[in-house]
Amino acid sequence: MLRRLTPPKFRFSFLAMADFDDLYGEVGRKLRQARVTQGLSQERLAQQLGISRASVVNIEAGRQRAPLRLLWQLSEALGTDLSLLIPRREELTPSVKQIVLNPAMVKQIREAANNEAGAVKVLTRFASKLKAAIEIDSPVRKDHDQRKARRKG
Repeated sequence: MLRRLTPPKFRFSFLAMADFDDLYGEVGRKLRQARVTQGLSQERLAQQLGISRASVVNIEAGRQRAPLRLLWQLSEALGTDLSLLIPRREELTPSVKQIVLNPAMVKQIREAANNEAGAVKVLTRFASKLKAAIEIDSPVRKDHDQRKARRKG
């Protein structure tokens, strides 16, 4: 009797999908760096590839997940090896793991997720990223840091 072979089933959690956001963000950063180094505008690169400038903008921002064939074409147009545009695991920023949420926030996340482990992880990661972005980019935070530095100095 012949058995039909089926490919193994992979189950990606929402957390793993969130990690892909970091991956594509870093790919976009590297693409932008290579484009700027080559002195190409986003418009010119888009024309060479036959895609819209908006696509180039979104790929560089990590919002659009470029398929492998497009990444290959981008690397060719930028005169770089595709492997240099793909980040190594060490290059993906673990900064979110350093952010600590207060217990009240964690409690609210658990309640919102009905204590479902996968949803709690996704929401916790999202809240951590949001908190990190606010702490890094906040003008209030920057003013506070500058005043603190002046007091020490």
